[in-house]
Amino acid sequence: MKNDIKKVRMVAGFSCAELARRLGMRPATLGRIERGERGLRIQLATQIAEKCNCRLEDVVGHQGMEIVAIDSDDVDNQLPIVGKVVLGIGVAMSKTGTTIPRPNIVAGVRDAYGFDMPDATMSPRYEPGEVLIVDPSRTAKPGDYVIVGTLVDGQELGSVQRLAGVDSDLGLFLYYLNPQETTKKPLKEITRLDVVVGSLISR
Repeated sequence: MKNDIKKVRMVAGFSCAELARRLGMRPATLGRIERGERGLRIQLATQIAEKCNCRLEDVVGHQGMEIVAIDSDDVDNQLPIVGKVVLGIGVAMSKTGTTIPRPNIVAGVRDAYGFDMPDATMSPRYEPGEVLIVDPSRTAKPGDYVIVGTLVDGQELGSVQRLAGVDSDLGLFLYYLNPQETTKKPLKEITRLDVVVGSLISR
């Protein structure tokens, strides 16, 4: 996974150890991400951009983010389902305790999960009761359907939206299909931006 973390931290005057300390993570972990040995999630890239006083695209690099292959032997053949509805708040990004057989499209993806579609906000693309197959290792691009995570009262909530665009200053531009509505969220409020790669009819 190519990125320019080393470049931006050096311009900012940080060693790997110092940047890791400011991010609250182990230097060895940051080093592996920097070398492309581990995936770079959008929330970490956003934090690095803030600490190094640069743009998100400066961290990601001109090559964008690629998928890091994972040995499928290390991945469980069951896919956990998340998406417990919390009435009056939204959909909690916690495991429901339910699993489904892992689809081939995410056969080698360690953090993949299924998301129970709770409502008709993305109809007719996705209907209530469908299980969306989600690959967090993919980099979201404009036009992708994504699970957007935010914190509400200390709890991570997720919603399904379509990514319209990303601006390092203005944030994410997202839209619903039903009703057709565009929203904007600052990057600092986003806890996850995971790509939907498929769906299954209700179990």
